[in-house]
Amino acid sequence: MQIPDEVDYIVVGAGAAGCIVASRLAEDGRASVCLVEAGGRDNNPWVKVPIGYARLMNNPKVNWGYTTEPEPELIGRQIRWPRGKLLGGSASINGLVFLRGSPGDFDLWEQAGAHGWSYGQVLPAFRKLERCLYTEAEEAWHGFDGPIPVAMAKHPSAVARAFVDAALELGYPYNPDFNGRTLAGAGFLPFNVERGKRHTSAATYLRPAIRRGARIHLQLNTLVHRIVVQDRRATGVVIAPAGTTDTRILRARREVILCGGALNSPQLLMLSGIGDAQALSTLGIPSVIHSPQVGCGLQDHLMARFAFRCTRAVTLNDIMRNPLRIAGMGMRYALTGTGPMAISAAEASLFVPTQAQPKRIPPSGDPALQFQVANFSLDSYETGLHPFPGFVYSACVCRPDSRGRVTLASPDPHGKPRIAANYLSETFDQKAMIEGFRIGRKLARTQALSSWIVDELKPGGLVDTDENLIDYIRATASTTFHPCGTVAMGGEQAPLDPRLKVRGVEGLRVIDASVMPIIPSTNIHAATLMVAERGSDMVLRGGV
Repeated sequence: MQIPDEVDYIVVGAGAAGCIVASRLAEDGRASVCLVEAGGRDNNPWVKVPIGYARLMNNPKVNWGYTTEPEPELIGRQIRWPRGKLLGGSASINGLVFLRGSPGDFDLWEQAGAHGWSYGQVLPAFRKLERCLYTEAEEAWHGFDGPIPVAMAKHPSAVARAFVDAALELGYPYNPDFNGRTLAGAGFLPFNVERGKRHTSAATYLRPAIRRGARIHLQLNTLVHRIVVQDRRATGVVIAPAGTTDTRILRARREVILCGGALNSPQLLMLSGIGDAQALSTLGIPSVIHSPQVGCGLQDHLMARFAFRCTRAVTLNDIMRNPLRIAGMGMRYALTGTGPMAISAAEASLFVPTQAQPKRIPPSGDPALQFQVANFSLDSYETGLHPFPGFVYSACVCRPDSRGRVTLASPDPHGKPRIAANYLSETFDQKAMIEGFRIGRKLARTQALSSWIVDELKPGGLVDTDENLIDYIRATASTTFHPCGTVAMGGEQAPLDPRLKVRGVEGLRVIDASVMPIIPSTNIHAATLMVAERGSDMVLRGGV
């Protein structure tokens, strides 16, 4: 389809949010939408297979391949940040865990100035997008006829079951539904999977809309260089085929909407002169709107792992070392859509409170730590699985105090942004992680889990003082791939108002994970979809 010179709406980024926004805006057949995506199609066969995320995370054909600056509190290490560069965005390469966050997360958004975003106000959007497939779900909290299927694994691994039993043995409650009335406790994780296949918003929103004849012009392999702003109104974007400087202007009659995510949306705003005027001037970028908080407020979940040698050869490590078992796993998946290939990284979680008190974020009584267990062990995704039976579980702080920043490294739109995550820069995050490792040790010593453990490989029994534990965390911790908060909505000082409009520029909004003023306590994919549903509705209703 030939791209027009002018459309009603331009949506930049065909990721989790962008596919929803484009589909909703074109739903009634009257509005025309151009959805511009820097990456290509999501036709890599591993996109559909849940376990395929491990093959996609470091694939440069589908991944922006970002890296943080040296992190001062992680002994100067640079952390790899994979972000999806294809139709579906990071949702096409992520771990598929589908958790909304705690109800208290969204009430904190309201307190932070994002008026109209309390849990009671966002719950209808969560329900609207969901097609819940698991029997534990209560109707009051769930939707059952939305586009995104959400299911539990039919056959959790023995290790995952033992982990949940260990949590119950320590007195934590069983939680049959983390997306229900509370996040606290231990239980099994839901995924956006149906019949063993990944279902992104590209598959469940965008493609059905195009098949119905919606006026959506999908422009792949096209990079947006900057937003065109005339008289303080966004009137279009400058685009070019990816990797080229053959630019042209695409104009918008109504609005330009950024859905590039927590890294690319602030990058594009700054390239367009919307950001800190002094910082932009040093790069030779004329200031259009002085908005110094653009790029600030970066948040992510930092996790560190326990790794154990397992007493039984029942882990993914063992399957992947045996050609016959690999063949059996593949056959099971092909015939039934079940087994290890139908499950992503984590299978079960535990959410618990902490004694440490946050400084930046008001306490809400919600869980402050998350543990996730996986039926395999490794040092990193780059080095691969251990050559022996093993499993891991990780600890992370649900709502860290630490804040980072995204800035421009150059005025070149082809360049990568500079990412400073500032992990562990706040005392609360350090204390909470140490407390998480104390709890993790208690889990390993329970009757339910200790029978599965030959040895604690990492951090190892000798790493037991607070000083040794934080040193281990600094040396090994990594991202859980949840960046958000860099173009936050909120009060008068925030880049966005609660209707997701860029302050100071008419006809320009941001609708993606960057708008979140406070990181949700869990994976952020579900919350991003919710933001897209609500943001689309705001556009259609004139920002109400």
